[in-house]
Amino acid sequence: MDGPLNRAGRLVRWFLRPFEGQEPSFYRAVTACLLAAGLFWQMNALNKTYTTRLNFPLAWHYDSVHYVPLRPLPAVLPVTVTGQGWRLLRANLGWGTHPADLRPVPLPGTRYLPAEAWHRGLQTALEGLQVNEWAGDTLRLTFDRYASRRLPLGLPPDSAQHYTALFIPAEVTFRGPASLVNALPTPYPVALPPAADSDAEELEIAIKTPARVRALVATVRVRRQPRAVLRPRGRHRRTAETPK
Repeated sequence: MDGPLNRAGRLVRWFLRPFEGQEPSFYRAVTACLLAAGLFWQMNALNKTYTTRLNFPLAWHYDSVHYVPLRPLPAVLPVTVTGQGWRLLRANLGWGTHPADLRPVPLPGTRYLPAEAWHRGLQTALEGLQVNEWAGDTLRLTFDRYASRRLPLGLPPDSAQHYTALFIPAEVTFRGPASLVNALPTPYPVALPPAADSDAEELEIAIKTPARVRALVATVRVRRQPRAVLRPRGRHRRTAETPK
């Protein structure tokens, strides 16, 4: 039977028959012609105008000494641009392009970066390309001031019922966004390891903090002692003798 594979094989042999028995220089010439044709087609295609979508990188510039973002700032911004194929290729591969410089005013309570504040940086970075569409008119962000607070250390309530503790150092400074640092409890609780894991009276414990808050001391030493159990005293009652 003359199946599809047999017909395909005959077609390939018919196509390759003119190349049989040729000198090696012939094959080199054919390969060079194919490469030249492909290169010419590619260069001609890159000279045309296209519209495509890019994830363009962003570079944030703000007063990082006194302010901190409460959420991660976006690293890229999806945009739809129109331009010459060469420029779009360079932007996609990152050749000779720089991130868009964004300079927000990091005041507490700011919830977004207005469009006019970042359109300029984006258009400057995408020189030679027309920005058609972007992901929304604003970039969501939230800043807060840095704050420091020195707090005494203590045991959590469940441990404080069974132990007394002496912390070295007795106080630790915490630094981070003001809204988070001001909400830290005082004394700041430092959890002890379970008694089954360590029965030593002196321990070295790492201080755990909420996200975006750090303690200026990573670990503290704790001297702990079991609390004395107070037992209620028994009441002795005298029994009066009944006179005979």
